[in-house]
Amino acid sequence: MRWPVRLLLLTLGFCLVSLAALEYRSYRGAVKAEQLFNSTKVSPLGDIGSTRTLRILPLLEFHSADPALLTEVGVSYLVDIDDHRILYDVGQNSRGLEPSALERNMAALGIELETIDTVFISHNHLDHVGGLNWQNNNTFSLGARQRPFPNPRTQLIVPGSMTYPGLEPVYATEPMRIGRGAGSTGLATTGAIGRQLAIGWIEEHSLVVNVAGLGGVIIVACGHQPLPNLLQRYDEAFDVPLYGIVGGLHFPVPEGRIQLGPIDVQRRLASGDSMLNPLSAAEVQRQIGMLQARKPGLIAVSSHDSSDDVIEQIRQTFGAAHRYIRVGEAIVIEAPHTGD
Repeated sequence: MRWPVRLLLLTLGFCLVSLAALEYRSYRGAVKAEQLFNSTKVSPLGDIGSTRTLRILPLLEFHSADPALLTEVGVSYLVDIDDHRILYDVGQNSRGLEPSALERNMAALGIELETIDTVFISHNHLDHVGGLNWQNNNTFSLGARQRPFPNPRTQLIVPGSMTYPGLEPVYATEPMRIGRGAGSTGLATTGAIGRQLAIGWIEEHSLVVNVAGLGGVIIVACGHQPLPNLLQRYDEAFDVPLYGIVGGLHFPVPEGRIQLGPIDVQRRLASGDSMLNPLSAAEVQRQIGMLQARKPGLIAVSSHDSSDDVIEQIRQTFGAAHRYIRVGEAIVIEAPHTGD
């Protein structure tokens, strides 16, 4: 047998063995994630307080409401409630700009770092922590260099062993109230939920804001939990009705936003049960049905990890409750006015 044929057979054999190992890891990790989730005992948080106003301003997303603002496959939101201003994730600076896309958009929108009193990092993936370098070092950055947060009251909420110079991290290992004011803020985290993806194990948590007279709004980054587990965790931890959900639900069907050669990264490596069994259109439909059954007052799905096809399906399904998530376009939820 000639050496080119042998080389080809060896290469094919190596690829098959590697794929089998990857599938086996995915299977074992999926079993671990299910067992961990089912064995986790969650205590209801009780009264977490409320806010009268919730304003979510996308600072980075795949789509923009203003062509002057930069976009990327990444997420960063500014979340304002009555008495807190939260920076939620920091994108990925995919073009390596300095200042970064996030820093440029913040400047254009008049957002000063001094006004941030809470930094909330949903999970340690490059498109949420500022890039691969920061992911590998279990930290995050708004740009090419880590900048100090000038507000001495700034608190850091992270899902696992992440740190940031000058900030004392609070680890969201379980659902907990967050913010200053002994639970009066209406702000909490779902606590981290683990998931095995083809690209590796990840733990993600989501922000919950209780809007007075309406209920809880889940602000979710990628939905790696995935959605059924996230909704179950919400029901276990919170005693207010679910009013809305905003952010990434990870519906890259029929395809995602990132291609690595022939591989659809978001669909094959970061959704479904494994690389060979990615998220299907039928499962997306099932999960949309789960949301529909709850009759949400607001739903907005991130385009950074869900396809435009799915977002259009959600728009048609939810009608007036639907909002787009676009850089520079705020989503505002206000408590209903009550008569004197």
